[in-house]
Amino acid sequence: MIKTMKRKIIRLSGACALLLASCTNLDPDIYSDMTIDKILDDSEQSSAYLLTPMYGQMRWFNEDRSIWDLTELGTDAWVIPTNSDGGWYDGGIWLRLDNHEWKSTDPHFSTCWSHLWYGITTCCNRVLHQFEEAGLELDEQTLAEVRAVRAFYYYYLLSLFGNVPIMETYDVPKDYMPTTRDRKEVYDFVVRELRESMDKLPEEQRYSRFNKWAAKHLLAKVYLNAESWLGSEYAAKRDSTLILCNEIIGSTKYQLDDSFSNIFSLQSETSPEIIFAVPYDETTGSPIFHCIYAKTQHWACKPIYNAGSGGYNGLRAVPSYVKETFDATDPDHYNDKRYRQSYCMGQQYDYLTKQPLYFTDGVTPFNYVNEIASIDDAREFDGYRFGKYEIKIGQKWETDQDWVVFRLGETLMMNAECLLRSGDAQGAADIVNEVRRRSFDPSLPQSVRELTAEQLSASTVVDGVSVPYGEFLKELGREFTGEGMRREQLIRWDVYVNGSWTFHTPKQKKYLELYPIPSSELLSNINLRQNDGYSY
Repeated sequence: MIKTMKRKIIRLSGACALLLASCTNLDPDIYSDMTIDKILDDSEQSSAYLLTPMYGQMRWFNEDRSIWDLTELGTDAWVIPTNSDGGWYDGGIWLRLDNHEWKSTDPHFSTCWSHLWYGITTCCNRVLHQFEEAGLELDEQTLAEVRAVRAFYYYYLLSLFGNVPIMETYDVPKDYMPTTRDRKEVYDFVVRELRESMDKLPEEQRYSRFNKWAAKHLLAKVYLNAESWLGSEYAAKRDSTLILCNEIIGSTKYQLDDSFSNIFSLQSETSPEIIFAVPYDETTGSPIFHCIYAKTQHWACKPIYNAGSGGYNGLRAVPSYVKETFDATDPDHYNDKRYRQSYCMGQQYDYLTKQPLYFTDGVTPFNYVNEIASIDDAREFDGYRFGKYEIKIGQKWETDQDWVVFRLGETLMMNAECLLRSGDAQGAADIVNEVRRRSFDPSLPQSVRELTAEQLSASTVVDGVSVPYGEFLKELGREFTGEGMRREQLIRWDVYVNGSWTFHTPKQKKYLELYPIPSSELLSNINLRQNDGYSY
């Protein structure tokens, strides 16, 4: 805990949010030019400067081989096939991810592990340590903010790796090797940090910084997943999810956006639905929100957006997911607006001339189709592309779109899921239809625009598995495609290791619901232990 001294750091203002957009130097020496005198002379600005890296590090979550990949790839929603020219093979790491045949040496795991631990140790614990070393006391609100953000990083370790160390201090002995803690201990730590912090945070909207409602939303997610993480005895934690969601909704701080596309537009900061987002700025160069453009668009896509850079032609929608989730056999006559707003599909056109485009052979139409010929021999036009976020005219490799992390739509759907699982199907249907309403023309029949309680409560086949509330699971897919939630959704429904989808056969091995601890970490720390089921 921070030492109590006479001099205190006052609460942070909006300056931190402004600084966040320009913070790209995440080197451990980022604070080397800050002195105690500077902090005391202008504590508000200096404090904002010191806390900025906690949020800046989150921008790495959507880089290549990082958090987005581990939450969406390997599910029924997205795949990176090997192209016919051999592109994206990369030694088979993407194919292993899709097939649930990964190795602890695969680079995704070490990259994600490093990003998360950097956020915890260097961007959170080090901030606390530096104030303590300076003999300064953080005010209650700012300390709560650091703890809540640290819990956010831990949430991903808890979800992805499960059994990990708990590090609350930066100042540790040389050659210190933290010890693996059981998943339940990590869960208890995250819950404690959020419960002790959330009501000390401000209630006003902040967009790119944690407030009370962002912390409550995160804790609601933790409780919602507790049963699938820790066992059936944690099913009752959904009652806590329900309470937290109702508090967020009842605050009236956020409203559903009338426009689904506005949430993911280049002006997303105007959306009344967003609880917490991570800003990106193309002028800073790196990191890049990789999956929204560079990873998914074809390299010949520049004329579509009058863009400065093309794509890598990698990420594609899984065809069976598109068909099953949206039941869209005729895209031109499909009623759910979220379908076209989630994918780049069909014939593409030159932005300037409005003429149809062709691929590199000059003959094949530049027409994204909902099929993939082969997982290891994909054609140029195979697969719908990720299109949920607005692509900027003049798009560069660098990204100007902000990552939407928490939004009221998810709060409402967590609420609905808890009601549905508790037996209140009508209450769940009312909420689901409230969220759906903006995505359907009001002139359409009610049977098209709305889902009934009976539909939501019935057992339905999803990915070849008959599951209770299967239509609700499909609705989660329609609403949250590509938002980094699909892996947890499939695990909650026991479909992740049991389901079948295009090019994927189920392994039916429960241990695959946790990723392996990276082999590089095991080699460097003898106190870590590998997750069950993995040999090394």
